[in-house]
Amino acid sequence: MKMDRIFQFEAEVARQFALERYDILDTAEEYRFDHITTVAKLALDVPMVAISLLDGKRQWFKSKIGFEALEVPRDNTFCNHAIGQYCSMIIEDATLDPQFMGHPSVTGIPFLRSYIGVPLTTPDGHNIGTLAALDIVPRQFGHSKVELMEQLAELVIHELELRQQTAKDRLTGALTRSGFSLAVQKVISLYDRQKVKSTLVLFDVNLYKMVAYHSGRLSGNTLLRKIAQSLISRLPSPSCVGRMGGTQFAVLLTDTTQAEAQNLAEDLLQRTEFKNAGLFLDIGFSEISPAIGICDDWLKQANIDLNIVKESDRHGFCLKSRPRSVGKD
Repeated sequence: MKMDRIFQFEAEVARQFALERYDILDTAEEYRFDHITTVAKLALDVPMVAISLLDGKRQWFKSKIGFEALEVPRDNTFCNHAIGQYCSMIIEDATLDPQFMGHPSVTGIPFLRSYIGVPLTTPDGHNIGTLAALDIVPRQFGHSKVELMEQLAELVIHELELRQQTAKDRLTGALTRSGFSLAVQKVISLYDRQKVKSTLVLFDVNLYKMVAYHSGRLSGNTLLRKIAQSLISRLPSPSCVGRMGGTQFAVLLTDTTQAEAQNLAEDLLQRTEFKNAGLFLDIGFSEISPAIGICDDWLKQANIDLNIVKESDRHGFCLKSRPRSVGKD
């Protein structure tokens, strides 16, 4: 019995790690997933469909139709039982099912009767959630409907894998603008719920000056890659770096005030690998505020500070020759 509990604990830790690898929790709605739930609803003619992810003690909905909840406690949910098996879980009439006949969602609102839940199984074999369809009337799900749901569940995993791959910039290893935006939305959600302050750091690289400084020995792409990879390796977790396009990068510092972010930036840029890089940067900072609703709001605010920096010639860095100077020569 003790070994069984140890095995279950280790299996759950591995499953949770597989889920977190996708960096999907608490992100905003995305068409690629909403399209799948819409297809499932139309094909099965049911009032409720959801893509659920089982995270710790909660069941969080990436996409949903027919109800408003963003998440529910995980214990004793239909989907929590469904991820315990590697085939579709089908309930034709919950009032006749010994396991669920007394469930609060069966005896009370929304008075569920039928359910089909297909585990979302990662390529390495972990069930991280379900694609589920629910109805308030008893019904049978024919073979063709079950097969369709299973194919759509495979499509959910495919989209998660594709989303993970396209979130990284191939040249620098930083997040793409879209990948970075998803990370930012999670922090905005955290601020809305718990008022956790975070700071966005935006910086432009003067690539012309850097290439000239290195006498053309290093290409612009090589320099951008070195800067991004150094930042990624040095920043404290769970910070992230995104390439906003061209030579502009953004750093998201979670649970960090603007003053703390400025100190961290100065300390980081004094490190040997940065001091010897001949960096020419303009840097702007923006702490999260109630006025920020989406990632673009925050980027616009950081760009305002960045433009002020460029105009006033303060806080840029040419660390080889002027450790405390910023921007232009």
